[in-house]
Amino acid sequence: MCGWCVRIRRRRPGGSGSGPPAAGAHPIPGSLLATGAGKPVRIRLHRRKLAQGQDKMDWRLKVGRQAVLARLPFGHGLRRAKRRLFGYQPNLDNLRSTIEAWTQMRQGLERAGGAIEGATVLEIGTGWFPTIPVLQCLQGAKRVYMSDLNVHLDEVSFTATLDFLRQTWPDDARLRAIRTRADLPLTYLAPFDVNDLPDGSIDLVTSRTVLEHIPPTDLVQLFKALRPKLSARGRMVHLVDHSDHLEHSDKSITKINFLTWPERKHAWVNRLTREGENRLRHHEYPALFAEAGYRVTLEEHMVHEPTRQLARSLPLQPHYAAMTPEQLATMASLYVLEP
Repeated sequence: MCGWCVRIRRRRPGGSGSGPPAAGAHPIPGSLLATGAGKPVRIRLHRRKLAQGQDKMDWRLKVGRQAVLARLPFGHGLRRAKRRLFGYQPNLDNLRSTIEAWTQMRQGLERAGGAIEGATVLEIGTGWFPTIPVLQCLQGAKRVYMSDLNVHLDEVSFTATLDFLRQTWPDDARLRAIRTRADLPLTYLAPFDVNDLPDGSIDLVTSRTVLEHIPPTDLVQLFKALRPKLSARGRMVHLVDHSDHLEHSDKSITKINFLTWPERKHAWVNRLTREGENRLRHHEYPALFAEAGYRVTLEEHMVHEPTRQLARSLPLQPHYAAMTPEQLATMASLYVLEP
């Protein structure tokens, strides 16, 4: 499975606000009503607006295409060269959903007693568009470390992110003043090595729709490695998408289609795409967090009602057939953790 594998190298002995509208002030339609912490909450899933006909792409065709693209020689370099020559138009609906996701994450953090103001932040899995890190800087973060296993972010995608944020908040003078990454307290760590972070230096670790791509053993290893990096006020906030991501572009399958696959098929698809999912359900994450030395101080989740009604009629694998319909149909989770 392609995902976040922890890189830990041995040390030699002796090594060691305000801003864009506050949470909820920029409503975006299409939120999903969720239940968690005993009352309704709103959690936004990563959703992609598809071109006409694109939602009919057979998932097998998509897997084949991803397998080819992932194995092209110099693929990353070719994509970077293409962006520099022709620019890059991001999916605006994806960026809007990212803003809304961060709003929910920040609200959850604050409900758990944390704050972004004055924090040194590590984002796991920044990708091409640093929407959340830029917002964190504008909302008072002292320093934001962006991280990826491979280099994705460049000045072309950074500029595209700024252009989108300026269109979203055209009157924000701070956004207009930003020209390069150097104008913000941003540091990009790619390839990421957890040992590049000093002990006790991180106040907040965040991720959006990343944990579902990390194998369970690697997730525990990563979180264990991050524990000494956290400060006395250290917290984590993570938003997880539990749906079958192939369903995002093939609406002929269910949101839990991958739960019908035997393990061998699931592992094969993950190897082909190099960006597979771990298939963990909402209720399975807390045990992994505890194994890594964390406690959950806040959790919220969204149950997708059509999937809940459908779950019992699917030929699920035994591990999943033993779960309740609600456990199977939980499509999004928000966790706030403390060591």
